[in-house]
Amino acid sequence: MSQLDSKSRKLVYFAAIVVLSIPIIFLGMPSTGSVGSGGKLAQLRTEYDLGEATLGKVDPSSATMNLVLLGMRGVASSMLWRQRIEQQENKDWAGMRATTESIIMLQPHFLEVWRFQGWNLAFNVSAEWDDVRDRYYWVKEGAKFYKQGTERNSKFPELFWDTARVIGSKIGNADEKKYFRRYFKSDPDIEKFDGGADPELNPDGIDNYLVAQGWYTDANRVEDEPGIDQHILMRMIFRSYPARSQFDYAQALQREGEFTEEGHAAWEKAYEMWTKEFGREIFITPVGGIRLEFTDADLEELAEEDDVSVEQKQYWTNKYQENVNYRYWRLLASAESEEAARDAHRNIYDGKQRYREQKFQQSEEDKEAGRGPETWGALEFFELGMKQLDTLLRDYPELANEVAAIEEAMLAVLYWRNIYELRGEPIPESFPLQQIWDNNQGYLPEIQLQFQRENTYTLD
Repeated sequence: MSQLDSKSRKLVYFAAIVVLSIPIIFLGMPSTGSVGSGGKLAQLRTEYDLGEATLGKVDPSSATMNLVLLGMRGVASSMLWRQRIEQQENKDWAGMRATTESIIMLQPHFLEVWRFQGWNLAFNVSAEWDDVRDRYYWVKEGAKFYKQGTERNSKFPELFWDTARVIGSKIGNADEKKYFRRYFKSDPDIEKFDGGADPELNPDGIDNYLVAQGWYTDANRVEDEPGIDQHILMRMIFRSYPARSQFDYAQALQREGEFTEEGHAAWEKAYEMWTKEFGREIFITPVGGIRLEFTDADLEELAEEDDVSVEQKQYWTNKYQENVNYRYWRLLASAESEEAARDAHRNIYDGKQRYREQKFQQSEEDKEAGRGPETWGALEFFELGMKQLDTLLRDYPELANEVAAIEEAMLAVLYWRNIYELRGEPIPESFPLQQIWDNNQGYLPEIQLQFQRENTYTLD
């Protein structure tokens, strides 16, 4: 009897094993590579970008590979990190790149691997080079590294944001920005790109800030997906970057003397993106949802939905507006969309150009003949531009206290004063923008450095 019971138990165990094997096989079936193939686990790995098809480009005879094969992937990665740092210190760039590739193969879904290495390439490694073209190459490598990260980790909005930051802020704000911005549309590697842009980063050959804007928009799109959050910035600040990139684009055109209809349209679009897109988003506060761009009806409607007072909504709206300097950027876009602002910036820009050409003043002959701006020197352009800017800042007094306006005004006055000094003439006691000049002398050392940079570095 006990023998029969033993056989029965074995049969039961065998049957149970067979039954349990069916869901295991169903769940664990490997993928064939096509969409929807494989078991449930393989499909989930594909859906959430968690599949890892390789152990990485690691030397099969190395101690690192031995650790990988023993299941000690974390220890192997740490060894590679140390090796990569040593290679960077020794300026072994080829070895550093190969080691970095091994690291990301071993840790493809570790966000900080991508964030650190991308930053390192674009900001640290690029600074190791003397030639501006080599620096630009490594800035591109950093952007491409981030881009690769978005392809491997499409659910990380941080990587889309980082890609945009390198393409926008690094290329657009570096000391070498005049070169970098030009190279972004006309790569210095003539043989490889035939004088055009690097198609991997700029397939349409457009401005770097507009490409960055697309990446910032993608970052917001990913962040919008259910269950996904970013952990680098306050959400409202994070979502402001597509519009802020448009501001950067408009300011760059202005800084570079593009006072065409394109520049005017850039400011108008910045205003629209800031007020009608970003400004109309709903952001959650301790008293519920708010909009940064609102009407009285909006406040009342949102207050009723969240069962709070209109005063509470107003308080938190004001507080959140301050967090992103919302009112300033709205006012700036409104002011810069005016023709008077364009004229002021254009005349100051033309004054700088005449100054570099060492044409400081209109000749007496041209002056007596009443000839126009085509014969003007730097002095005439600065005097008109300073007067126009002074009028603009009086019409928009809130802007007069902002750093950007102060710097532009003081730099224009510094050029103007320098012309008088070069000619050995006394500086007039009264002049446009005098109040800003007198009240902001603390900015003068930085303004003098800016003056030196503008008259030292020029495009070849």
